[in-house]
Amino acid sequence: MSKATVKKLHWRSKVQESFVPLGANGELGLAVGGGADYGEFPFVTAAPGGGATVGDIILEIGGTPILGMTLGDVRGVLNSCPQPIRIKTVSPGSSLCKDLRLYLSKCFTPGSMDSQLQQVIRENLYLRAVPCKSIIKKMPPKHTMLSNGLCYRSTMGVCLTV
Repeated sequence: MSKATVKKLHWRSKVQESFVPLGANGELGLAVGGGADYGEFPFVTAAPGGGATVGDIILEIGGTPILGMTLGDVRGVLNSCPQPIRIKTVSPGSSLCKDLRLYLSKCFTPGSMDSQLQQVIRENLYLRAVPCKSIIKKMPPKHTMLSNGLCYRSTMGVCLTV
């Protein structure tokens, strides 16, 4: 007698694509929360009743991968997309939960979908805190000058150190 093995489906097979139309008052019925500044994947906090449900993780907005972006940047992408907005979402589960740090700490096979997603997240995070050379003597409060001459900018108003 052999045991029947149940193969768990990868989270990528559960991705849903939907369109978010404008409401009667001209505003989006979709609200988002989370973001890299909270250490979370962006997720739906209110939905108009289409394909996205409250709590779903948002993977793309209008074809732009948003994982690793801050909440402000996600809202910026959401507000700049042509109507109706196409979004890709997935329900959180054991392999893909809302915790961004947990997902980034996992080891995946190089070249796998999860490994590629980690790379997209890291690239989006890097765009928000990029080292730059600066010769300005007085830095604005959102910059931190390090002894090696590198200045790390932060879009969140937080000083970043190496």
